[in-house]
Amino acid sequence: ESFLDTLDEACRRAGWIVHAYALMGNHYHLLLETPEGNLVEGMKWFQGTYTQRVNTWMKRRGHLFQGRYKAQVVNGEQRNEGYFQTVSEYIHLNPARARMTGKGKEWERLQDYPWSSLGLYLGRKAKRPSWLEVDKVLESYSFKDHTAGRESYGKFMDARGEEVQGGKGGMGYDELRRGWCLGDGEFRQKMLDLAEKALEGKKRESHSGGLIKEHGEGEFLRLLEEGMAKLDLSEERLRDLKKSAPEKKALAAWLTSQTLVGTELVAQRLGMGHRSAVSQAKRWAKESKEGQKWMQKLG
Repeated sequence: ESFLDTLDEACRRAGWIVHAYALMGNHYHLLLETPEGNLVEGMKWFQGTYTQRVNTWMKRRGHLFQGRYKAQVVNGEQRNEGYFQTVSEYIHLNPARARMTGKGKEWERLQDYPWSSLGLYLGRKAKRPSWLEVDKVLESYSFKDHTAGRESYGKFMDARGEEVQGGKGGMGYDELRRGWCLGDGEFRQKMLDLAEKALEGKKRESHSGGLIKEHGEGEFLRLLEEGMAKLDLSEERLRDLKKSAPEKKALAAWLTSQTLVGTELVAQRLGMGHRSAVSQAKRWAKESKEGQKWMQKLG
C-alpha cells in the first residue's frame, strides 16, 4: 500500500499517467507516460520518498534500491502499438515468470496477484486510481473497457501466464531487457536526434545518466555500422569470424574509444565472448604494430 500511495502522490505531483505496473519482491516495473517530460525529477522524488517511508516503517537506514533505475523509451504511437502492448504484457507477466502464480501457489491465476495493475484492469472502473489508464493497452488487443472486454483480456492474460509457467511463450523480450529504446528504426532515430540536441552545448557531467546511456547506445549502433563498412564486413561475415579475429578486436577497441557503452555490450554485439576480450583488444590495438595498423583502417 505504501508503494501505491507514494506512486499516487508522484503521479499527482508530476502529472504522470501509468499504463501498467507490477511490484515484485525486490524490484518493480512501471509503464509510464510523462506528458511534462519530467521522468528524472519525478523518479528522484518517488524513489527517495518511498525509501524514507519504508525505512521509517522498518526502523532502518540506508538505500532501498541498488543503483539507478533503468528507463527505456517506448514507441506508443497507434500504428506501432505492438511495442506498447509488448511492454504491458511483459510487466503483467512478471508474477508468472517468478513462479508466484499457478496451481498450488498462493495466487492460482495471474489476475489474482494483488500487486500489479492487471487486477485493476479487470475490476470496476470506479475502483481504479485516476492515474491508471487502461484504454491504450486494451485497444492494442482490440478489447474494450466494458465487462465483456475486460473478461476477455483477463482470460487472455491468464492463458499467457500459464504458458510462461509451462516454459512456453516467454521469449521475445530480449530487446526489451537489454535495449535503450523499443520502437521501429524511424522512431529510434527520432529519439536519438532529440537526445543529441539535448546534449548540445552541455558539459557531460551535467547530463542525466539515462540520457547519456541512451545517446551512447544509439551512437554505438551507428558507429558499428560505420566501422563494419570501413572494414568491408557484413553481418554474416562478422558472425563467422573467430572471437579473436583482428577485425573484431579492432572494432571493439575503436567502438569503446568512441562511445560510452560498456565492454559487456561490445563483447556481446561482436560475438567476442567475455567482456575481458574487449579489454585485451584495447591493449592489442594500443601496444602492437598489428593492432595499430588495423586501427588506421578505422581512422
